[in-house]
Amino acid sequence: MVSPPMRRGKSGSCGKRYDELLNCEGGYVNRRELFRRTVMGAAGIAAGGAPQAVAREFPADYDASKELARSDWKPQFLDEHQNETLVILSDLLIPATETPGAKLALANRFIDQLLAAETPDMQRQFVDSLAFLDGECLSRYRSAFRYAPQASQLELLHLLAYPHSLSTWGTDVAREDPGYEHFRRLKDWVARAFYSSETGLRELGWDGPPHGEFEGCGGGAHQ
Repeated sequence: MVSPPMRRGKSGSCGKRYDELLNCEGGYVNRRELFRRTVMGAAGIAAGGAPQAVAREFPADYDASKELARSDWKPQFLDEHQNETLVILSDLLIPATETPGAKLALANRFIDQLLAAETPDMQRQFVDSLAFLDGECLSRYRSAFRYAPQASQLELLHLLAYPHSLSTWGTDVAREDPGYEHFRRLKDWVARAFYSSETGLRELGWDGPPHGEFEGCGGGAHQ
């Protein structure tokens, strides 16, 4: 059983629940700021990482954001249970504050679209991580993650995010925990999906069109 980290009293502020990831030297880093730092730090990795799926061709006037916002939208890759679990998870990881969170930004739909074009190995890893989340929740709370009380959902995420004790604090042992790896994978997908949305890009300081301006070719033949 994964043990939660030790809590400290008011004199040392570490130990609050998952939605207030603390900076022990004063103040705290909330989830949105944490994910923003994560995405900014991972931007270079995303540019040259895993093998890419074959590119799909779309009409010139195709707007993916409008497609994802359709009232009759249905997942292309995830099943209904997986999608609903992802909706709840994304809302817990990046909740709405003064600006919309991952749920309203439709991060789940963007992730589903990406997964539909991903390699079988990447698809399997994501589904396995969702299944692990359900399995842990069933084991601890006798409920699938999507049906568990929010307090239990947050507690589970806290346990997965901090799989260490005082004896392993600051070592690599915690990062070898399978629960941590599944949590990290899901967190990274949600964070990158959110900060690829218009809402997320605004938080990163981008004040132009969500995906830049397309000025077209200067008159030469298309390459």
